[in-house]
Amino acid sequence: MSAQQNAQCVAKRSPRRLRFSAAEKCLFLRNNDYWIIRYHGVTAFLKSRRGLYYLAAMLREPRREFHVCELVAHVINASSLAAAVAANGRVRKGLYAAVPLLDTKAKTEFKSRVKDLREELNEAERFHDFQRKAQGQEELQAIAEYLAAAVGVGGRDRETSSDVERARSAVTKCVKKAIKEIGDAIPSLGCHLAARIKTGYFCSYNPHPDRPVAWKL
Repeated sequence: MSAQQNAQCVAKRSPRRLRFSAAEKCLFLRNNDYWIIRYHGVTAFLKSRRGLYYLAAMLREPRREFHVCELVAHVINASSLAAAVAANGRVRKGLYAAVPLLDTKAKTEFKSRVKDLREELNEAERFHDFQRKAQGQEELQAIAEYLAAAVGVGGRDRETSSDVERARSAVTKCVKKAIKEIGDAIPSLGCHLAARIKTGYFCSYNPHPDRPVAWKL
């Protein structure tokens, strides 16, 4: 980052941020439809979006390289059957191998989970459980997008090589958009993430070895 860009980052201000004691831990916490983000005594509340989930996954495990398909899977609720399918390896993550992204059993289980989620959403609607409804809608959207990426026109499987490129492009855009929004609210954190987050087929958070950040996630 150039000196001019750094000066611009420092100069940015947001009316929504709140100041706290600098001794408090840095936060990157989800609270229903918002994320509470605190860095060096400045706090912001950002609307939940995909890129923030990707960032949280990387902040949780500094220096670990996440394949883009793994980050996409992180968006799906960890307790859901869909996430279990990914964890068991039936969601294939080969970077260049021209093999189906999902096997038949995985696709069946994803679709079954979608059916269950729709029933849960109807129930949440009847009981006016807005938090449960929001969580269900978020998981449903993530599964639908993952299936859309894995299955092409006429139900034909997409090849992994092309799908991974799509995932790389989508994840990169989401992460950069999230970092920009964070920078608008907390300029110093925006600059930190812009310098320390690496995107590509493999993404990672690489804090300065002499200045690690203690995140509460």
